[in-house]
Amino acid sequence: MKQRLKALSKSKKILLAVIAVLLCAAIVTGGLIWKERSDYFCQYATPFAFSEVKGYEGVELVAHRGQAIEAPENTLPAYEKAAANGYKYAETDIRATADGVWVLSHDASLKRMTGFAGIVEELPLKEVTAHPITKGGNIKEYQQNPLYTPTYEEFIRLCKETGLHPVIEIKTDPVKYPQAPYQDILTVLERYGMREKAVIISFSYEALQIIRSFDAEIALQFLTKELDAEVFTKIEKLGACGIDCEYKALLKNKDLVALAKHAFIPINAWTVDSPQVAEQLCALGVDYITTNAGKF
Repeated sequence: MKQRLKALSKSKKILLAVIAVLLCAAIVTGGLIWKERSDYFCQYATPFAFSEVKGYEGVELVAHRGQAIEAPENTLPAYEKAAANGYKYAETDIRATADGVWVLSHDASLKRMTGFAGIVEELPLKEVTAHPITKGGNIKEYQQNPLYTPTYEEFIRLCKETGLHPVIEIKTDPVKYPQAPYQDILTVLERYGMREKAVIISFSYEALQIIRSFDAEIALQFLTKELDAEVFTKIEKLGACGIDCEYKALLKNKDLVALAKHAFIPINAWTVDSPQVAEQLCALGVDYITTNAGKF
């Protein structure tokens, strides 16, 4: 009887150990999946039809990092698909290489998209564009013909060819990298006749100030996670500047949105992947909605 109880106790311990191992594996796997979806949230957004969103007429949709649910973010195929799917505006992120060439990359490090842990601003163009993109929407479709980090000029050329209006987010910090060729951003736009179609945006107020010092009229938008009096002060000083705000702050400060509308200040809401949220923003009267998932 004692031997049977010991055997039973041993079996329970083994079973509990197996359950613990499986539980740990599930937690680890779940954590990895959560991290994957957090890092590549663009491609995991659930598509929705903007035509079914009440009051969307007159609101411009902006493809966030291109049509990233169909091709890796900030790649030329992502923008080709955005244009093919009816987008008028397409947002991208630009950084300056160590030898002064603007390229498309949201992160300072190339690791998330290529596996290579180099910093864009600290590498020459040749090194930045040498590593194939290994992650992103429908990446398997590009295994035979790998994608590489494109240059800003390639992006603007594609916008010219497809009719897209570029929304250009400056990521390189002028305080940290004052040698970056900010005027080249405008030079490329002029080269392709895209200046009047472009909107330049940034979280860096200093970057927008530099662009404004070169061009008194080009459309700007100040990126912000909050909407307050300081934001209005900053954009007033820049002139011809809109507000590019996280949508939660817009919904929280409807009185300030109304104030901006009264002052004819363009409002861009980011990043909106829910038709219910999109409908609330349309009711507020925003001018642009930046989205990963909205379709026509």
